[in-house]
Amino acid sequence: MLTSIKMQGFRKYDELSIENIGRINFILGNNNVGKTSVLEGIYAWACGQNISPFINIPLARCRYSGIQNPYWMMEEVMAVVNHRGEIPFHMSFAGTFSGEIVQFNHTIFPSDLLTEYDSSYKKTADSIIPKSNDQMAKDTSIVIPSSMGMVQFSQQPTVIAKWEVERNGEVVSDNITIPSVIVSKVKPFRLAKFIDVLSHTAVNETVQMYSSLKREKLLDDVSAEISKIFPEIVGFDVLPYPDGSQAPISILKKDGSFLPMYAYGDGIQRWFYILGAIALYKNSIICIDEIDSGFHPNAQSEFCMHLSKYARENNVQLFLTTHNIEFIDHYLNSMSRLGQDFSVDARVITLRDVDKKTKTRTLSVKDAVKLREEYRMELR
Repeated sequence: MLTSIKMQGFRKYDELSIENIGRINFILGNNNVGKTSVLEGIYAWACGQNISPFINIPLARCRYSGIQNPYWMMEEVMAVVNHRGEIPFHMSFAGTFSGEIVQFNHTIFPSDLLTEYDSSYKKTADSIIPKSNDQMAKDTSIVIPSSMGMVQFSQQPTVIAKWEVERNGEVVSDNITIPSVIVSKVKPFRLAKFIDVLSHTAVNETVQMYSSLKREKLLDDVSAEISKIFPEIVGFDVLPYPDGSQAPISILKKDGSFLPMYAYGDGIQRWFYILGAIALYKNSIICIDEIDSGFHPNAQSEFCMHLSKYARENNVQLFLTTHNIEFIDHYLNSMSRLGQDFSVDARVITLRDVDKKTKTRTLSVKDAVKLREEYRMELR
């Protein structure tokens, strides 16, 4: 399990360290204090030397494959690094895992496109590697559907940067290009999943999750947990349309009728997605942004209990952001219902900007409960 994390030169952080991490970690703080960046940094550490998922999530926030403008992508690269004054750019992620410090050092060599994006870099152009986009680019075949069938074109991609990740002297590198052509060369250090407030709306991924849960014989378990809060729900199924085409997930109701899951509110959809992800991504790290989004206060305590039990049963470590102190209270209450054995799993981590630096405070469940119940202290 990851027990500490240190990130340097990443987004707003010159340096940020968090110690005493638990199995379930709530990250609190004001807007723009960097809560989502902490999730991204943890996800980046888990990616290790597998550059592809890093580029898709922390860098471009799931936009990479859709970005066609090279200046836009260069802007994304500039936004992910803290120190932009020296080329190449550097950032690092070090985590304590199973008692060992595991560090990944990223070095980014922007292409000559940088001087077009920002002319102030022209004075340091000799330091920019590659000096010529032509030297770095490779021919890329792109297959495009048309009325005549599949047509293949050869296109010279625009190189945005050369990206290197080093660990213990071993370096893995890739070119970041538009259009995207990254092929993962290595496995991530740890299996990881990043869930934002819109992940559950990705129909194809949700259907894929449903299929995987069914193959793993986990679908009934997830359905049973959800039916405890939504008793009208009996289960989930995928009913192909009359022409055999793919349909979204449907919910089977007690009266025997079916309704598409997307006819229901975000609460049910997100509940299925999150519990499904925890059941599916065993032995992993899962980062969830705005965990409270979509959940009515009446359902939050029960959801928190399921969250804790599923995380332990599937050996999943969770990192969760929220602005909602009511949700934290519901979680603390659920821990008291589950007992001391589960309480040791959780931490409440607060971020706060002080004197232009981000300070962190980590509380155990016991300490957080005391501060809330005895002093009504604001944990955020």
